[in-house]
Amino acid sequence: MNPDNRYFDNSIDSRMEQALKADRQLQKEKERKRRKKRNHRRMILLGIALLLIVIIILLLVKCFSTNVYQDSEEFAEFADKSLAEYQLYDNTDVTNVSYEYNETRSIAVRTDKCKNKIVRDFRNSKIDKLSNRFRNESEETGALIVDSYAHKTGNGAVNLVIHHFTFKEDDKDMVPADADVETYLINVKTGQVIDPVQVLNLNYKSAVSHFAMECFTENYKEDELQKGWKKYLKPNDDNLNKFIIGDKNYIFIFEKGTVLKDDTGIFAMPCPEGLVESFLRPKLLTRYINPDNPMVAITFDDGPGGDSESKILDTLAENNAVATFFYQGYRLSEFKDNAIKAVSLGCEIGNHSWDHPHLSKLSDSQIKNQIDKTNQKINEICGVTPVVARPPYGDYNKSVLKSSGMAEVLWTYDTEDWRIRNGKKVFEAFKQKDDFDGTIILMHSIYDETAEATKLIVPWLKKQGYQMVTVSELIKYKTGTTPEAGQLYRKLQ
Repeated sequence: MNPDNRYFDNSIDSRMEQALKADRQLQKEKERKRRKKRNHRRMILLGIALLLIVIIILLLVKCFSTNVYQDSEEFAEFADKSLAEYQLYDNTDVTNVSYEYNETRSIAVRTDKCKNKIVRDFRNSKIDKLSNRFRNESEETGALIVDSYAHKTGNGAVNLVIHHFTFKEDDKDMVPADADVETYLINVKTGQVIDPVQVLNLNYKSAVSHFAMECFTENYKEDELQKGWKKYLKPNDDNLNKFIIGDKNYIFIFEKGTVLKDDTGIFAMPCPEGLVESFLRPKLLTRYINPDNPMVAITFDDGPGGDSESKILDTLAENNAVATFFYQGYRLSEFKDNAIKAVSLGCEIGNHSWDHPHLSKLSDSQIKNQIDKTNQKINEICGVTPVVARPPYGDYNKSVLKSSGMAEVLWTYDTEDWRIRNGKKVFEAFKQKDDFDGTIILMHSIYDETAEATKLIVPWLKKQGYQMVTVSELIKYKTGTTPEAGQLYRKLQ
């Protein structure tokens, strides 16, 4: 035994080593727990950071995202969805949808098959006017959607429907702004817009009125109906004129704010099968005149004219109106197309001498020659023989009345279009007159300004409730007789 180790206790050394080992283990465990806590805090902070990032991203998306279409493809999707949602009639004849994308004013137009060129041209002109007006409105973001149908009535007319509605941007969304439906009945032979009573018998309105009254009374509560709604169902001239002729039924259109409360928009009411079909006329009624309603005869002198008269005829056709054209014989060969179209629209052709002389200064034979030569030319070009004449300058005497062998027609109201030569000013002066019933209005078809005035005057007269008739019709309904040769007509009120 080594004497130096006699006091060395191995058990103490072992215990110390164990204690140190235990302490190191404890320190490791503490360090492990501290690392775990740090990692846990980091995970929590990371989670909070990620959550904040997600929230910020969502807020940014909400702030900057929009349901407004951003390009042409998105607009096409929006337009297609709108056409499907708002269509009034289940049309299977669609041939084309055109899209015009713009950052502010976008337009989509859907049209169906329309083989009749007259109707197709009329439809396109109406849609072009709608589109141009929309393009020129304010620059706020918006969309115009147009849906169009053309259906044959079966008796010589086409029922053209142009349904158009607009949207505007509101809080990064596109919301409905306005809507309207325009319906037209067009004579396929003449291109003239005609009245419903020329396609359907007069008593169709009574049947539809009765059905509509029951429909709205049974299906809607009083607070859903507009105040005074029943007046829009009465079978009078102002009501029940907008409809879509379908394959098996008729859909009547009630405009916004008429029968139902404003927020419901346009209301389309389908009629039961067979309710209206029985009222379809076998043949179109050429023209319908209500003798109890006010009427006026617009007359145009000095034609036939060129482009100005063409525009006048277009205005008459669009408004289902007619006029009397007093033609000079020598102008007929050059402008025969206008003369032929005037007759096709139901207008009356009158005699305005061969070359516009003062008839009162001519001999009886010269007067007769001026009149007869013009009548022959009118018959040659238009296939009709005039029964009314107007002396140039309104200059007449007993010899003119006797030698012409025709009823001579002057005028009740002179628009002075020949002097003013400004369409808007002619119209503004025209509106100042209180009562036009029974009047003969003087205009001239050879001036562009007169065409502009006519475009304002004709729809205004129609809106005021006036029927536009020919001079012969005015004489017939106001005097009870046809125009008589040798008689002078000026005022028929």
